[in-house]
Amino acid sequence: MNMETDDTDDARLLLGMAGWPHPEWVDAWFPEDLPEDWRFAYYANEAGCLLLPAADWLALDAETIADWCEDAPAFFRFWLEWPAGADPADARLAAFGDHLGGVLAESDNEPPAGLPVWRPTGEDAWRGPGGRQLVRWRIAGEDLRSLRRRLQVLPAQARALVLEDVTPARLGELRTLAELLGIA
Repeated sequence: MNMETDDTDDARLLLGMAGWPHPEWVDAWFPEDLPEDWRFAYYANEAGCLLLPAADWLALDAETIADWCEDAPAFFRFWLEWPAGADPADARLAAFGDHLGGVLAESDNEPPAGLPVWRPTGEDAWRGPGGRQLVRWRIAGEDLRSLRRRLQVLPAQARALVLEDVTPARLGELRTLAELLGIA
């Protein structure tokens, strides 16, 4: 099931994953014959966002990021964990362009001016511009009933929900539940 293609809807709840690449996705989710350089496009066809830990995005080059952004729908967003001592002039930041949802930064870890900054509000939640929220869930072993209960209490300000401990295959069922509940 593909995400909607309405590129103007900033109110949509974006569903995605935390981290890239995960070796377990290769065997468990990506088609066996899918070339490695097509994997992000395949992922972006099923997801609306990606949270990249600092080690993940710092391991990418600006050209790869630009290619990913070209392959992603206009509504797709990246959130980046901002590491202490990161270079504010890093060319990789510019490569994300309009696809950059924001940087996740601790209060003592100040990113450069001009970037949308998201601050922690709890162990797995961040608040960004306009009071919007990014929430990270671990859902391994949870059934659909449990996921429905969690979605029902998801803050109305949630902009993105990222999963951490499963393959992207769970995004489809989570999206279906969110749509049935009228929150996606």
